[in-house]
Amino acid sequence: MKKELVLAGIVKKIALSDRDTTPVKLIALTGLSILVTLVINYLLAEQVTPDQYGSWRLFLMIASFSGFFHFGFADGINIQWIFRDRSEWQKSANRDFAYFFIQQTVLYGIVVLVLHSQLVPQIKISLTNSICLANQILLQNSIGLIQSYFNRAQKFYYGAVLTLFGQIGFCLGILFYRAGYLATIDLFLLSNIQLGVVAIPMLYLLFREIKQRPLMDRRDLHFKTFFYAFRKSVGVGLPILLTGLLFLGFQNIDKLLISRYYPATDFGYYAFASALLNVVLTLVVSISNFLMQKMAFNPHSVEIYYDKSVKTISVLFSVLLICIIPLQWIADKLIPNYSNSTLYLAYLAGSIGPYILIQLIQFSMFKILQKQKFFLVMSILVFSLITGVMSLLVINQVPLTTIAFMSALMSYSWYLASDVLLCSIKPEFKSKQTERYLYVVMTAFLYVFIVFADSI
Repeated sequence: MKKELVLAGIVKKIALSDRDTTPVKLIALTGLSILVTLVINYLLAEQVTPDQYGSWRLFLMIASFSGFFHFGFADGINIQWIFRDRSEWQKSANRDFAYFFIQQTVLYGIVVLVLHSQLVPQIKISLTNSICLANQILLQNSIGLIQSYFNRAQKFYYGAVLTLFGQIGFCLGILFYRAGYLATIDLFLLSNIQLGVVAIPMLYLLFREIKQRPLMDRRDLHFKTFFYAFRKSVGVGLPILLTGLLFLGFQNIDKLLISRYYPATDFGYYAFASALLNVVLTLVVSISNFLMQKMAFNPHSVEIYYDKSVKTISVLFSVLLICIIPLQWIADKLIPNYSNSTLYLAYLAGSIGPYILIQLIQFSMFKILQKQKFFLVMSILVFSLITGVMSLLVINQVPLTTIAFMSALMSYSWYLASDVLLCSIKPEFKSKQTERYLYVVMTAFLYVFIVFADSI
């Protein structure tokens, strides 16, 4: 009997530790994903020219704005799921997915028609590329909403594991080309296959989850019912979507402008350095999704999480900055074809910390407090200023290192503006505001020191 009690205690302890170590497991899975991404970039550096790499990254940057094609519908559904109790969000899941896939199917046809027709001659592209881009939009939007469902159902691992499988599939495609099994390499097609590898098992898991949920009623298929649900979700989700698009624009505005005004080879080197550093943000998204689900029902203590997060991120970002110098040397030795990219690593690294602060903290905080519209208005003003500064720099053909340096400094401005707004909405955040700023300013000074040391 005593042994049975001891065994029961051990099992219970393991169960509790399994629950409490969810963030650790997510970090481990995302860490593997980051390693595969780095291997992909290493293999691409051997197989494609900077011009080809730049074209592919530009395609991915354009496709990253896929959220525009659901008008905030998916974001609105996600937020409503988060703040509904278990029975309510489960009842609406089948209907919400049906409405979403109807909307996306209609928009898929519109995207292909507009891109391949004479309706807008300035953006006319081939049918194959039109379909590739439309596939990317449909798959990214669908995967995003399905992942939101898994997060709400506390199945946090599904997305991370399947994303890793998708990256492995992309990596295998490059290896097949490298070994001579493929005559040519089509990165656009490989990107679609990668998302397909993720989407197909996701759909299977989704149908397995929702088949036990309440079925749709005939009245749910009436146009008025669909229109009401669509309008409600868009009303909630549009501010979140627009803010997310602004954040994507801020991440990519320098690269989008450089791709237009600078030689393709220079853009390829710049985009390659940026891709190496941006893999860190993958980790942030995974942890952010987990924290959103856990904190949505306890909004009164978010300031404690906020203060600790700023300090933790500042320390980790400082470590990343210090590691940039050996990273430059390693990249230069391993990828000699892209040695020119190492010049931009130190300059571009400065944006990573503020990006993480904005993505992990501001997005989560304003969502939990349900003050997304305030954040959107502030973000529009900051993004307009940043776009104006970047445009002036690019038009005047300043060195790319200067553009990267200014981008990093401007990213700090967005974080500081967001922090001030957050404190004005909830005064509890002011108690340790000065202490937070000391941590963030420390990283800014370290970044400036590393940049100037690198330029000497």
